[in-house]
Amino acid sequence: MKKVTLTMLMLITGLLVNAQEIILNDKGAYEKKVVVSVDNTKASILYDRAMEALSDWTGASGKAQAGLDYHDRDAGTVIYKGHEYIGFKNVFLGDGWERYADFTLKVRCKDGRAQVTVTIPTITFVYNKNGMKRNYTAAEVSKAVEESKGKKKERGIVLLADIKELIETLSTDMSNRLKKTGTSDDDDF
Repeated sequence: MKKVTLTMLMLITGLLVNAQEIILNDKGAYEKKVVVSVDNTKASILYDRAMEALSDWTGASGKAQAGLDYHDRDAGTVIYKGHEYIGFKNVFLGDGWERYADFTLKVRCKDGRAQVTVTIPTITFVYNKNGMKRNYTAAEVSKAVEESKGKKKERGIVLLADIKELIETLSTDMSNRLKKTGTSDDDDF
């Protein structure tokens, strides 16, 4: 019982700490915006770094289904959309729900800085026994967790933590890739 209580307290604390950065936006989607400063770096180089990062990205689970939705080098904008696996929730004797998040990763580049925006508008649950799908908006998930009690609330808190971890991973990975230093011209591998 002490372990369960401690785990719940840690999850709630984690959610509260991240709540300042990850919001439920006016369209009902989870969203995080980060501005990455990279001094003395042209927008075109940041754009190239974003494109390079996305070209070999397979998601936090290695199972992302994603691709470029829009890119414009002159505008310094890249929009990447995908569907990321966020885990399995056992319900009874191996039966349960595979959980996926639809996401958008948008990078807007300017000289010396870039804005990384990660948005998760919907969560999809797929029941492993019969393939039944259920889609929920981020706003519906938040409301359900807020209004739930007992084990259902605990499961909802864990789901929110998983969603927020995915958002953190996406935004941090892209931010780190934008900050990287280039290789020298005489580098021959």
